[in-house]
Amino acid sequence: MTAESNSANHLNDGEDTIVTACGYLTAQADLEREAAEVLSGKFDECTYDKGYVHQPLYACLTCTRPPAQYSQLPVTDGAKEPTAPAGMCYACSIECHAGHNVVELFTKRHFRCDCGTKRLRPQLPGDKDRGCCQLKRLRSALAEMENTHNVYNHNFWGFYCRCDQFYDPDSESGMMIQCLVCNDWFHDKCIGKVPDEERYDDYICRECVDKHSVLHSINSSQAIYGIVTDGQVIRLETSEDGCCPIVADDSHSAPESDKPATKKARKSACQLRQKVGKIGGKQSFDLFMSDGWKDHICTCIDCMREIEHSGLGFLIKEEDLVEPEEDDTRTESLYESALRQMQTLDHTQAVDAAAAYHSLSRRLKDYLRPFATSGAVVTGQDIRAFFDQQARSDA
Repeated sequence: MTAESNSANHLNDGEDTIVTACGYLTAQADLEREAAEVLSGKFDECTYDKGYVHQPLYACLTCTRPPAQYSQLPVTDGAKEPTAPAGMCYACSIECHAGHNVVELFTKRHFRCDCGTKRLRPQLPGDKDRGCCQLKRLRSALAEMENTHNVYNHNFWGFYCRCDQFYDPDSESGMMIQCLVCNDWFHDKCIGKVPDEERYDDYICRECVDKHSVLHSINSSQAIYGIVTDGQVIRLETSEDGCCPIVADDSHSAPESDKPATKKARKSACQLRQKVGKIGGKQSFDLFMSDGWKDHICTCIDCMREIEHSGLGFLIKEEDLVEPEEDDTRTESLYESALRQMQTLDHTQAVDAAAAYHSLSRRLKDYLRPFATSGAVVTGQDIRAFFDQQARSDA
């Protein structure tokens, strides 16, 4: 803050940049707008009680320590032992891990927030309940619990793709594509030949196709098969038959006569798997699927058992994505937000708050008046000295 507006770009004693009041307020408004865009949802409730859900996740590299192969820092002889990986919800990434090295994992299925559990104890300076989730402070028993159904991979250390590289959004080039099944992300250059974006909606990596026979044997007119040779998709093929032969369940069909209906046994042998070999055979391939392909998933007894056992139920019934509730107040300035909060107070509280504000405003003006008279620059050290003085007088 200075009486000379044209001195905003000069330095004082090599330490503090001189900024005008107008410049500061403009910068503050820009920061508020940026925060509203990045953190548009409410962060006052952890998703832990919702159980294992499909949600945006984050990992904290401050509160966890990766093994040597995933460490971004030089490993020394005195380095602490690595910890287990952990993930947290959107709200905990802000309330419990602000200022930490937080990695965005995007969305993952069937995951429960680890914050405050045995895997993830937030490191909060000055916190008397060290390691306690700030949104679950009254539930200290969580510190000895672990979410046993969560699944972790190298993403939780910030690494992606089969090339196993750390993701740095500032230096990353090219495009990354997320696998619908494992939720890992892959570089287009590591995949190989990729169809034009408008030709597919979902991507399934070769590792997931090989792992699940119900995916390896799918035969759909909505599928593009990326045939893999030497680790790269070298050619793209489409289905020859148009759709997969589903073994129908006729047990609920209406009887043709008045005679008691006889229940027909549903075949458990999958006809589709007997025809595997027309497209990729035993060769690995990636799947690029357009809208409607899930209608061609085989629902015979064998395939349904595999879908249930492998946690692929979302292919049959879409899961809801648990996202943070939109925060309408994020479009407000701090000043507007404070005024709105004032309106929620009762009369006595509002009067006390207004009196405290006016008292602080008066004392700050008295403190700054000599600077305005002399034209001296107000430094960050001067402001800190003022508030230190207020803290001592209020003690």
